Amino acid sequence: MRHIHSLHKLVLPLAISAALVACGSESKKSASTAPTNSIGGQSSKGIVIGGIVNAYPITATGTVDKTSALANPATTADDGSYTLSLNSNYVPGTAIYVEITATNGTLMRCDLVMCGDKDFGDTYVLASSFAMSATLPSATGNSVAVNITPITDIASKLTLQKVAAGANPSDAAAGSNAQVASRLGLTGGLIDQAIVDITNANSVNSASQAALEYNLKSAAAVAAALKGSTTLSLEDATANFVNQFSNSGIADKEDTNTDSVTLEELLEEALALLDKVKAVPGVEDSNAVSSSSTSITAAEADAQTNGSTTASQGDVPEDVGSEGLIASKAFVKQVRHLASAGVMSVNQAAFAEQVNLAGASVSADSDIVAEALGLGLNAIATAYQLYHDAPDDNKPSAIEVNGLSVATLQSGTSLNLSIDQSITLFETDVTLALSADDATVIEENFSDTTTGNETTYSDTGSATVALTVSGSAASADVAMTINDGSFTAALSYDEQSTETQAPTSYSETWDAEVSVTGIDATLSITLAQLTADNNVSFTGSMALTLGELLATEDGSYSSGFSSETFTEQEQYAETLGFDGFEISLAGEFSDSSGNALSASLAASIDNFKASCNEESAYSELAGYSYSYGCQLDETPTDYAIASLSMVFDIDLTGVDDDVKVEFNANRSGIEAGTATLNLSYGGKQLNLAYEGENTATLSNHNAVTMSLTETETDGEIRISGNIRHRETSFATVSDSSGAVVIRYSDGSFETIQ
Repeated sequence: MRHIHSLHKLVLPLAISAALVACGSESKKSASTAPTNSIGGQSSKGIVIGGIVNAYPITATGTVDKTSALANPATTADDGSYTLSLNSNYVPGTAIYVEITATNGTLMRCDLVMCGDKDFGDTYVLASSFAMSATLPSATGNSVAVNITPITDIASKLTLQKVAAGANPSDAAAGSNAQVASRLGLTGGLIDQAIVDITNANSVNSASQAALEYNLKSAAAVAAALKGSTTLSLEDATANFVNQFSNSGIADKEDTNTDSVTLEELLEEALALLDKVKAVPGVEDSNAVSSSSTSITAAEADAQTNGSTTASQGDVPEDVGSEGLIASKAFVKQVRHLASAGVMSVNQAAFAEQVNLAGASVSADSDIVAEALGLGLNAIATAYQLYHDAPDDNKPSAIEVNGLSVATLQSGTSLNLSIDQSITLFETDVTLALSADDATVIEENFSDTTTGNETTYSDTGSATVALTVSGSAASADVAMTINDGSFTAALSYDEQSTETQAPTSYSETWDAEVSVTGIDATLSITLAQLTADNNVSFTGSMALTLGELLATEDGSYSSGFSSETFTEQEQYAETLGFDGFEISLAGEFSDSSGNALSASLAASIDNFKASCNEESAYSELAGYSYSYGCQLDETPTDYAIASLSMVFDIDLTGVDDDVKVEFNANRSGIEAGTATLNLSYGGKQLNLAYEGENTATLSNHNAVTMSLTETETDGEIRISGNIRHRETSFATVSDSSGAVVIRYSDGSFETIQ
């Protein structure tokens, strides 16, 4: 897919806020809010069924006062949901500790690859000691959502520690929720993130990317803890991870293997769980599934290659816990500060150059060069088969495979295969220099049957491909060098053909199918531009996986001849489809000007289908005719799902902490796309979402959201929107008067001067 959807409106919120100058009233009051009547939510590690939920106050010494319940207990339903009605014990504005415990018959749905002897999606009885919590900073509005997971349990433990050290419970809860979210790379809040039953197709298909990632990471934390110590129960593994994080935090990676969970290990388990999710009957190749896969892959590669071995609990935003109008004004201040620091300021060009490093390194001929490498590896694997099929006393020193010459060199039990030549792909010349030590195992069955003038051939086989490879592929503009690497896959093929020979005619039909599964390549590579004005290069690791590839070819050929004339015709149809293609890069991107950027990038394609058809005919009377065409086999409801994710850190003048940038783009239709840009620093978040058309939203860690829409009236572009805290609007945005104005609910405003 080469289509790139226009995303110029992604900068709309930043462009507006960058030029805002305070004007008018500086009132600090916030909108009044009434105490909430109820708390509702879900509990999941996975879904807890029949659990008992209670709400309690937190004392000034950091303990939970279970003698003064704030609501009558509630029992979770089959989907883990519950509702609590607060009573007169609740003091408005104070923190609430929400806890779920097990009773006789409480069940949990397994959301791990295995839960003891239970499979993914099965239910099992929870131990009576099970308990998990979440802490709400304060209850305001008509109702509040508080979801309970192992991740919210971590924040609750941190909250109690901070209160014991002298912090206000509400401030401690807000800070702990924010810092855990930032440390684990979660977009949005912690306790109000939607619960997704990752074992249920309907729940997964309706989930957003942020919600799906949250639930995958929550389950993966326990899976990683279990992997560190296989003797633990699920309940003990959950408690161990919560205690590790609340006492010391979590490192990106570790130099030596320990029982402690690292972010790299957690993300690795999240990807394994996502594979289980994809296999659930009814789960669709949705944007959420695809984008979560690339996002987690990029984050895992970044933690592995660029991460720190020092444990951290994350940072607390300085303005955490702001509410209503105050939170809305702080949000605009945050956007303006970040904009002036480098995103949309005089440093914009330098920032753009850094961002473009990663994009430029995978542009130009990079995809063609990568495909040439793939063809080379395929030729080597095929040559291995042909070499071993040859008689022992007549082993070939070179084998031709689809136009590639593979040299062979046998030394004892080791076979080396190499390619050194140029090929042309998509009108681009690529020089291949590959060497591989091959341990491929092939099983083949061949038979032929002749009846009269008709012969039927059958050729079936399978192979377990295992290569260690090195070498390079280079066009005039781009070179990719494999410093070292391994390549494994399972391949099967089935080809049937029939030949019919008559005195004045000949015909042949064939039907072939090739299936490849489990392709897994890990390579240490250098990817470099060669002829750009400012050459960009990448040095690091590349990982490639492909779940399943299926290629078919059906064709026929016939000819007739006599003393007076000769005719022939040929036609064939090819199809290619694959699922689960993912490629990731992690390392350093640099250019000739001295700019450098440590980053990771991941891309994926699912549900890809294409077909080609060729027809040719010749007769002495009509001459020669030929037609050929290829196309993507797509409809508005059945198309290839593609996602791209990129993660990197930048240092902006004026911002105390490095800013971690995560960019995600997804194909949401044949000619449509969505994108998000998430910035996190010092515990703060700024999340930009583009859903297509002319609308974008910008949100932060305090649940403030600015929604903007562009419309065209009489040839002029107009901007309108609002700023909300949670579900309540506290400002409008408009340029109807000729200047972009933000008007707050207290009468104050900010405008472009």
